[in-house]
Amino acid sequence: MVEIVELVVDGSPMDMLVATPEGEGRHPGILLSHYRHGLASFTHRNANFLAAEGFVVVAPDHFHHTPNVSDPDERKKAMRDERLINDMRAATDYLRAHPRVIPEATAIMGHCMGGRHTLLGAATVPGFRCGIDCYGGGVMTALGDGPTVFERLSGINCPIAGFFGIHDTNPPPEDVRKVEAELKRLGIETDFHVYEDTGHAFMDPDQKRYVEASAQDAWTRILAFLRKHTAVPAAAFQSV
Repeated sequence: MVEIVELVVDGSPMDMLVATPEGEGRHPGILLSHYRHGLASFTHRNANFLAAEGFVVVAPDHFHHTPNVSDPDERKKAMRDERLINDMRAATDYLRAHPRVIPEATAIMGHCMGGRHTLLGAATVPGFRCGIDCYGGGVMTALGDGPTVFERLSGINCPIAGFFGIHDTNPPPEDVRKVEAELKRLGIETDFHVYEDTGHAFMDPDQKRYVEASAQDAWTRILAFLRKHTAVPAAAFQSV
């Protein structure tokens, strides 16, 4: 089931997509940070897919501070890291309080700018079991005042997987290597993959840049990574 709920963050109404698996019982949860087009078809598709795979998904609308702006580039210009952090904190609180969620088994992931926000959220919102960055660019710059996402990596306390294209320019391969090396230096478990003959947005089937083989391999690895790190012992499951 998919629904839109409204939260108020920083005094601004924020829509949030919520997708739940069919049936009953509690499941791991995922905070899904959207790509540059917001809560559009790609985000809906991914939320539905992950719900069908047994996860409760919440996807907050990070563009809620610019409700009357339709151009993605203009909306991105208005984004600020501190606002994004507050969005993700509010969405995570909602996710962990959801009656279908095992609160101690939550993850964070995103594509494109949502991949950047995944690292930001993992560094600033405690308690995620893992994070998954799908070709997130812009980690070497801050949105607004404060440190860059790269400078915040020391706040991450969970394994991070990353999926990238060798021909991407945002992030370029050298940034991917820097992020991976810094995470390893900090003692954070990593599982990074850079695909040959692949560029940006390779997981979006609505784009010409879609690369089916790379996308399928990435999704297989993502599901395995999520299941490994959000697994909850039977005794813990019975107690929630």
